Amino acid sequence: MSSVCTRSGNTSFRIHLTGAYRDEVLVDIHDGTGLAIERTMDERMNVLMRDAKRKEVVKMKRRSIFQYLLVLVLVFGALNQVQAADTPKSGGVLRVADTASPPTLDFMCSTSTATRVVGTHIFEGLMAYDKNYQVVPMLAENYEVGADGKTFVFRLRKGVLFHNGDEMKAEDVKACVDRFIAVSPRKRDLADLESVNVIDDYTIEFKLKKPIGPFLGILANPVALLAIMPKEAVEGKPLNKADIIGTGPYQLVEWIPDRHVKIKRFKDYKPLDTPGSGYAGKKGAYLDEINFVPVTEPGARVAGLEAGDYDFADFLPGTNVPDLKAEPRLAVKPLMPFTWPVMYFNFKRIFKDIKMRQAVQAGLDLESIMIAGSEGEGSGRLDPGLYFKEQVWHSDIGKQYYNQNDKEKARRLMKDAGYKGEEIIVVTNTSYEYMYKSAIVVEQELKEMGFNVKLVVLDWPGALALRKDLSKWDMFFSSHSIRFDPFINNFYFLPETTFFAYDNPEMAKWIRKGMDSVRFEERKEAYDQIQRIFYEDAVMIKLYDLGIWQGWQKHVKGYEPWYMLQFLNTWVEK
Repeated sequence: MSSVCTRSGNTSFRIHLTGAYRDEVLVDIHDGTGLAIERTMDERMNVLMRDAKRKEVVKMKRRSIFQYLLVLVLVFGALNQVQAADTPKSGGVLRVADTASPPTLDFMCSTSTATRVVGTHIFEGLMAYDKNYQVVPMLAENYEVGADGKTFVFRLRKGVLFHNGDEMKAEDVKACVDRFIAVSPRKRDLADLESVNVIDDYTIEFKLKKPIGPFLGILANPVALLAIMPKEAVEGKPLNKADIIGTGPYQLVEWIPDRHVKIKRFKDYKPLDTPGSGYAGKKGAYLDEINFVPVTEPGARVAGLEAGDYDFADFLPGTNVPDLKAEPRLAVKPLMPFTWPVMYFNFKRIFKDIKMRQAVQAGLDLESIMIAGSEGEGSGRLDPGLYFKEQVWHSDIGKQYYNQNDKEKARRLMKDAGYKGEEIIVVTNTSYEYMYKSAIVVEQELKEMGFNVKLVVLDWPGALALRKDLSKWDMFFSSHSIRFDPFINNFYFLPETTFFAYDNPEMAKWIRKGMDSVRFEERKEAYDQIQRIFYEDAVMIKLYDLGIWQGWQKHVKGYEPWYMLQFLNTWVEK
């Protein structure tokens, strides 16, 4: 008697070709119990009615035997391969071509994207955003909110270790909050924090002067994250001078500015047992090391990915995507949404006149601008929302003012405003190609409407330096990345924090309502009203939603584009 055996999981299949009955096959099906009983065809039919997991005897012609055997081997062999491919493996180095070198690794001190990319692997906060942009506990085990909405008590997870081997305690949390208030560019977020009180080693209390609707979102915001670090790493440390010690799945090895940042697996990391989701849940540290290399030139990122110098490359030019997709060893996917390009008006100069702002709003052909700036199918879309379609805060209020593409209306509004050909200074930059290319089309559109336009092109640092002087520009190109909570945009619209001199008491009223309420429905209504005023007042011009292209070698597994670079639950398979 000859036999062939295959296995999938706990179930094995053994197929016997008997010598006595050369036209009969016995198929043993084991479900992990080790039981297998031979039966004839008639018996098999009876057994199948009672127990489909028992051993079966199937009578068939010899010509069919090998076809049946081959199908089993192929099917269950393929299943085994799929299961193996989906199983994370530890080890290996991931080489990442990023777009910029971080200005600092002191996470709470910088809003830089490059700092965020590295920092989210090293640091964690009390709370975190999941992939659906909901706030959930991270270093906090749970929390309670007082009846008045002004007291939050957090119980910390026990046994969480810092990279220096010390256990995280409530005193560490308090020290980090104190430093955040002293040095973070987001310190205004906690302006209404009355006190932070250590109850015991694993319990900490926050008392607020008044209810703050987005308080949990403030703690979870990954932009200049309120990262929890050892007390001795932050206490008395000035801006950008904290010791880079966190609780995250990776720890710092080496940072050489403009050359690389190397991080390695933290062997004592304690992941959560909930599924990984965004910056929340289980964070699998499968890679031995991640090497972030700043590659500022897009063409160099493309060439390095094609040559195999990098395992992953961010922000790939759309014009290169078709060729990269044709490479069988590469995977290329869009990260959508990523940001939305915007033009700010300077309310200190000619655009203090609402009719002038409305003229620009009415005349622009946003589709043409999007095509030029997004460079590739799938990386741009038109939508009026100040928050992306994927977010619970999305709204299309004001859509009648978006992408009007009405040049005649624009000219009428310019005439009503008394425009007499004054020079309009538009500032863009070459550091972000989509801003530069969008500005080229906007310049043409404005000239077609009848504006006298001067386009000023600088690098990003130079543009930011010029923006501080409100006497030297009229329109300014920038972009808004994902805002996990709308309060992050408040500073644009408040007279005490805006950088373009905007002041509207009705806008400020709705911002206060959005901040003071702790109920989602009330906050959603407030920010819907803010979007209405945004369009009626033509505060700035939203151009389009922009996605970016990312590419990686196919031996990189587990990576899914979301928000920005993060290699939690990612591994390499070579």
